[in-house]
Amino acid sequence: MRFLPALLITTACFAQEAASRPVLAFDKAHHDFGKVSIERKVVHRFKATNKGQAPLQIKQIIPSCGCTYTVMGQWYLKPGESTELEATFNPAGMRGVVRKSLQVVSDDPVNPVQNLTFEAEVVQDIMPSTTVLFFDEVPRTATRTATVRLESGNGQPVKVVDAKAAAAPYLTAASRADGLTAVVEVTFDPRKVAGRSYGTDTLSVRTNSAKQGIIPIQIQWQLRSSIRSSPASVAWVESAGKELRKPLTLKQVDGKPFRVLSAKATNPLIRVEGLGQAAAKEQALVVVLGKEARPGRYSERLTLTLDDPDQPELELRVSAALR
Repeated sequence: MRFLPALLITTACFAQEAASRPVLAFDKAHHDFGKVSIERKVVHRFKATNKGQAPLQIKQIIPSCGCTYTVMGQWYLKPGESTELEATFNPAGMRGVVRKSLQVVSDDPVNPVQNLTFEAEVVQDIMPSTTVLFFDEVPRTATRTATVRLESGNGQPVKVVDAKAAAAPYLTAASRADGLTAVVEVTFDPRKVAGRSYGTDTLSVRTNSAKQGIIPIQIQWQLRSSIRSSPASVAWVESAGKELRKPLTLKQVDGKPFRVLSAKATNPLIRVEGLGQAAAKEQALVVVLGKEARPGRYSERLTLTLDDPDQPELELRVSAALR
């Protein structure tokens, strides 16, 4: 077998090349800090060793957000030498389980980029289950309730002193104890909303905690539209000096009969025909712009008053570009 010596020479070359290269190895690639206070930075040192037979150069270290690093020794390692990479995690502004990483770039030809990871469960005196509540598509005649749990992070019972939303009489809150946890039930009553169909408010929950005396809960809400218009807005691009008319159809989404009682526009040249018809699940109207309108651009609002309890008003945009 004349090819055997050549095979042995090739294998020996590969082995020699592998043995002569630098090899970056860490004592471990992941560290778990466990539970850490939101106010306390924590540190861990990863031990890096050159286990190859050639010098190794650590070129770059790339930390993820919320993490810093310090090399506690040399960046250039001879075979067998070690250094330590100190990772510092700042949990400020975080909560729950957080995972971070460091990318270590070296001239190790096999593993030029290695990832070091760590995790921590960030705890504070009071840990809310959420800081945002959503009340979407709420009928005007119904109330909705959502719950926020204020978990204890220090082993002491959480107590709610009060919970209020400034200038939002449609939002109320009540609290109760569940072991060390305080449960806050937030109720949204759209019947007390005036002149709006959506909004964002802040519920301030006052607690017995010296560090977290006020916990803000953002509340986003939107009322359900029970009356739909077709088209959704009225627009004209026409010559001035003539009366402009646009048919408008209103439908009750649940098929309930309703009436259109009145209409009010921001421009007196806009009027609505077909008001006061008998109750029906669909109403046909006509929006009219008087011939007195002069050339120019108009951007107006039209408010229709309805007898639908879920939607007593409907606002439409009316625009015109007259030549």
